[in-house]
Amino acid sequence: MSLLNLNSDGLPNILVALIAAMQRSRKPLARDDLLSRIAPTGVVHKNGEMARQTFNRWSELGLFVEDGANTFRLAESLEETPANNEAEFLCAVQDMVRRRVLSEENNADFWALKGAKAADLTRSLAWVLAQDVYRFSFDKSAEVLEAAQLADDDVRLMRNDTRRNGLKFWGYFLGFLRQPSGGEIDPTCAIRQSLSRCIAAGEGMLATDFVRNLAAELPVLDGGKWRLNVEARLDRQALPALAEGQLSTSLSRALIQLRMEGLLILENRADAGTSIALTGHDGIRADYRYSWVRYGEPSRTKKA
Repeated sequence: MSLLNLNSDGLPNILVALIAAMQRSRKPLARDDLLSRIAPTGVVHKNGEMARQTFNRWSELGLFVEDGANTFRLAESLEETPANNEAEFLCAVQDMVRRRVLSEENNADFWALKGAKAADLTRSLAWVLAQDVYRFSFDKSAEVLEAAQLADDDVRLMRNDTRRNGLKFWGYFLGFLRQPSGGEIDPTCAIRQSLSRCIAAGEGMLATDFVRNLAAELPVLDGGKWRLNVEARLDRQALPALAEGQLSTSLSRALIQLRMEGLLILENRADAGTSIALTGHDGIRADYRYSWVRYGEPSRTKKA
């Protein structure tokens, strides 16, 4: 089973509906009761087969937990999320699902060909986020790039439309891509939703420590455990390693966007000792070198 196979293992929108139904209930629900609330028999296509597949898959991944005689509850509470605020609820769901996908327990056998739980999706995200965001295309270059960078044919993931489409949909839902159709690589949303666990509001820290915190929270980003696992398999002639302190184009794009929004304030302090350097369209940016990060206040602005 594979999260990248949408037809067999469910869709993000159905997962959101399942979580919302369980949240509204405020108590554990029987499996059939939950499914009937979002996919009534005789009303939806194939009598709710996709709802059942989505529920089964995410039960396997530990999002839905059995709580007695065939009743289920969410693995973690969303009680503090306003039920009448759809935007906040969706953000909370995305955050919860993303942490479940990237968890140790769902990536224990990281290179497994079968029974990999979430590892196939995690591997794909880590690989995509290592690419040059200004030159990568799902439709034009993904398969060619992966073939050049990964010598082991068994671990390649971009070989067919089924897996690519699965990555596009889940990558967008989890905040690592800009559009559900694939679009551009951009982890801004995932980072924005995770900031409070990486840096305290109104406080600052060394930029290198901040990037390290991001990697611990979102291990498909630069320096993260799952990213390092993937990079260890890459042919470095096909995808050269970054210089010390240099960030990937994907992480650089997100930090620039969050700086424009006012959420992050990036500074260069002479006494900091260490620094990070952002990467742009034409390579490392000497004028975008920072040693200190502060968690600021959001402001309205355009996307980078």
